[in-house]
Amino acid sequence: MTSELERLLLRVDAFENANKNLQEKVLQRDAEIQKLDKVVQKQGEELLLLRAENTKVIIELEKLRKELRKYKNENTPSGAIPPYLKDELQRAVQEPTEQREPKQNPRNERQAAHRTEQHILLACPGCGGELTKKKRRYKRIISHLQLPTFENVLHDIQAYYCPCCKKEVVPDVPGALPNCKFDMTTAIFISYLFVASNMTMGGIKNLFSEVFNTPISKGTISNTLVRLKEYLGDEYAFLEREITKAKSRNRDETSWRKNGKTMWNWVVATRNAVVYRIEKSRGHENALRYTGKRGVDTMDGYAAYNNIEGEKQRCWSHLKRVAKDPEHPFAIDQEIEDYKKLVQRLGEIFHQAKEDKKQLGCSKELRKRYDKTMLECLQKVCWHSKNSDKLINYILKLDGEWFTFLEFPEVDPTNNRAERALRHIVLKRKISQQSRGDESTESYAVQASLFMSARQKGENYMEYLSDVVNEKLHDDGKS
Repeated sequence: MTSELERLLLRVDAFENANKNLQEKVLQRDAEIQKLDKVVQKQGEELLLLRAENTKVIIELEKLRKELRKYKNENTPSGAIPPYLKDELQRAVQEPTEQREPKQNPRNERQAAHRTEQHILLACPGCGGELTKKKRRYKRIISHLQLPTFENVLHDIQAYYCPCCKKEVVPDVPGALPNCKFDMTTAIFISYLFVASNMTMGGIKNLFSEVFNTPISKGTISNTLVRLKEYLGDEYAFLEREITKAKSRNRDETSWRKNGKTMWNWVVATRNAVVYRIEKSRGHENALRYTGKRGVDTMDGYAAYNNIEGEKQRCWSHLKRVAKDPEHPFAIDQEIEDYKKLVQRLGEIFHQAKEDKKQLGCSKELRKRYDKTMLECLQKVCWHSKNSDKLINYILKLDGEWFTFLEFPEVDPTNNRAERALRHIVLKRKISQQSRGDESTESYAVQASLFMSARQKGENYMEYLSDVVNEKLHDDGKS
């Protein structure tokens, strides 16, 4: 019994010692936890202080931006900002944007080098001392302009007699037009300068004299253009046939001056061809010159186009210009409000018609529905004035020709294609003022037609002209 009691007492002592050790460890952990709590509490206080300081900084920054916008904003003229502050204010006012990789500008890309030149130094250019070669090398691609030069070639042509044909024959001179002092390349280049670049004959003369060191007169330039026109007649006739076969044609006209008299330059434009024709009259006989058995003609409200047979589409751009520029004064405010509602409603109808064409496709029923909608819109006008009556009469006079584009998918609601084709002619008229003779006037119309047709098809005008002339020379067998 005594031994068992001793063992139990020993075990109790062991448990008591272990319990004391655990209590000491718990006290140590509690002390550590208290220290950590103090650290966390201190860091939390510091975080609150930082947040408060950050809020103050943000508020102060916003105040500074608002203050800067007094000196630099979207309404501030550039002259009101000192030059030494422009860049700094621009960077400060702009909102921060995401960093993006810079895009490569294709216009700044250099073509591959045609040849390589080595540049070395044998001595220092400053003191003449000996140099030590480094590993670093610099490379630059520089584009050098090589001005063209003219070469006068004497062609010694032997004449022959053919007993069978009983006539004189001579060998062909390659690359030359008959009775022309310049070769075909020069003639085509002159056409490019005069027609495509809209240069005057005086400007071409100065270019040849000052840059190419080759004297040339205005008469020679005019004669070269006229001779070149003789080889373009078949291609011009081909373009005329193309526009009569097209499914959609755009027509317009503008004034032209010939020897001090007013004439008219008529244009018919399609997707792949443009034809100009300069006539004395603006009458309907010239408007009816190019009419096809099929296709839709798009034009403005000029009365000369009314006699064209077949489907017609009137230009909505012209209608909107007429509507937004009333000619007569309004009598009362109700007339103004009613006229504004009419113009706004017409714009909404046109916009919705284009959307329906995209979503629903083209159909005759859609065209009829919008013709009916247009008439209902005109009938809702209550306060009639001279301006509203003029606009309504303009629309009703061309009734049934405003929504043709809803029936034919290749037809546009505006005459912008013809307007763009006339823009080049208008610039030429402002620069050169006029043409002098009948042949030069016709020559310009033919070559301008070929130039705009090449542009419509995305072709190079000089290459296009060279192919046409070479084909004609080959067919005719001329030298």
